[in-house]
Amino acid sequence: MPYSMTGFGYAVENFDEYEIEVRIKSLNNRGMDISVKGPKELLFFIDLDIRNTVKSFFERGSFQIFINIRYTQPKLLLNEESLKLAVQSVKELMEKIGLSLSDDKIYEISAGLSSEFEEETIDLQLKERILQTLEKACHSLKEERKKEGEKLIQDISERLKIIEENLEHIKKEKEQIIEKAKEKITEKVKELLGEEYSERAFIEATLLAEKMDITEEIVRLQSHIHRFKELLKSEKAVGRKMDFLCQEMHREINTMGNKMPDFSPYTVEMKTQLEKIRQQVQNIE
Repeated sequence: MPYSMTGFGYAVENFDEYEIEVRIKSLNNRGMDISVKGPKELLFFIDLDIRNTVKSFFERGSFQIFINIRYTQPKLLLNEESLKLAVQSVKELMEKIGLSLSDDKIYEISAGLSSEFEEETIDLQLKERILQTLEKACHSLKEERKKEGEKLIQDISERLKIIEENLEHIKKEKEQIIEKAKEKITEKVKELLGEEYSERAFIEATLLAEKMDITEEIVRLQSHIHRFKELLKSEKAVGRKMDFLCQEMHREINTMGNKMPDFSPYTVEMKTQLEKIRQQVQNIE
């Protein structure tokens, strides 16, 4: 069953030195858009891993990811040797230009410089645990999107049923309406040209019937509805395919309405239901 693109996922893991909290909010999107917020000194090195993890769970959507780390014990994320080197460099520069800075200010500048360290200096265990917590949040979000998807599918199925019911009315009544139209045009031609032109009246009525014939549109619309129902059972991302089917179904319904205006109550109702389906499809992955 298709998944919704909207939902919320949450996970929190407690370790000896810290607690990791991950929150994910997802909305509908034509493609994949990922925004990550959290400790900058860590995200610089694991941002790509975070994005790849999310992509392994989902195919479409706009994702806002919030990562929070609460340390229960002091944790130094900066490389000690890099920090020492940065402090020394800052002090030497200040002496050359004749400035005097407090230790706090020197540390602030040095910390910024020393943050340009190698990925290997990051706590690899912390990185692994962040991704582990992220996966749990993704599982939570996926379950939420599944539940929302079930609601969407139920609503779409009910509206497809209404479209099918109206289409059945059209199938049953179309021949009768065509015959009445043929009779009217036949009588009109005879009235204008006389009984001797009855053959001409028959030809005109036949041509009119051909123009009014909506058999092909009915067959194509039935085919689209059948395909739509198949997609409703799919476990893959089918939102784009459903959106395309909505466009094709609208074209067939519109053509039927133009060819046989007598069916406007049915075609208007079908287009109304189809528009609501299209709106729901925008939220399907």
